[in-house]
Amino acid sequence: MTTQPSTPRTAPRYPEAQNIDPKGDLLDELEAKAPKRALAVFAHPDDAEFTSGGLLALLCSRGWDVNVVVTTSGNKGTKDPEVTPQYLAGIREDEQRAASAILGTHEPVFLGFPDGYVHEDDELRGLLVRQIRLHRPELVITWDGFRPGFNHRDHRNTGRATYDAIFPAADDHLYYVLDKEEGLEPFRPQAMLLAGTRDADYHVDITPVFRTKIKAILAHVSQIHGRTEEDTVKMWEERAQAARESGDENASPYRESFTKVLLRR
Repeated sequence: MTTQPSTPRTAPRYPEAQNIDPKGDLLDELEAKAPKRALAVFAHPDDAEFTSGGLLALLCSRGWDVNVVVTTSGNKGTKDPEVTPQYLAGIREDEQRAASAILGTHEPVFLGFPDGYVHEDDELRGLLVRQIRLHRPELVITWDGFRPGFNHRDHRNTGRATYDAIFPAADDHLYYVLDKEEGLEPFRPQAMLLAGTRDADYHVDITPVFRTKIKAILAHVSQIHGRTEEDTVKMWEERAQAARESGDENASPYRESFTKVLLRR
């Protein structure tokens, strides 16, 4: 027969942090009221740099502890018929390590799923729950897996699985109970920023770290096809100009945009 505790637990679950004010600036609120810990979860080597490299560099420059999880090793990202998946995976993992070092994050973790075969399932969710419980991030950055018409399944499934891992799974001790054997306690971040979103409502000025973002992108040598730093800056400026001409009057190469999600606890 299972017995229940005789007295309820009264200690606060998150003694290190205060709840943030949803009306305040997200990063300022988190820095003032919680440990500066962030986790970026993306599908492929280079996803984080292209979508959020400025944000990650900015967080690191402001003293945040930033970890990166990549669900694949990008082992199909080439048109070269002579390259094997195993060889390419090694190349792209090394490129991601170099990019992360440029941004200032910890060395990335690779979950090792084959490129193109990321499933939104219990296995992936459990691996992400473990990362959340291990690193205890107040902020999680990932793909917007709920964007209508999002046609890349690895991106879509990584974003959705991350969202499901955060709540309710990572915060409930009866999900993935073997984590307890490692001493990993339940945890819920306070906020998410969803990249690649259609309806952005949170914008980050990356002007001070724009060149750092560009250098991190260029670390993915197998993917940038010989572009120089100036070529890449020009490409970013041209993309912003095209977006402005299409109606986004605020588009800028010096801004990264996300959908903000607050997770009350």
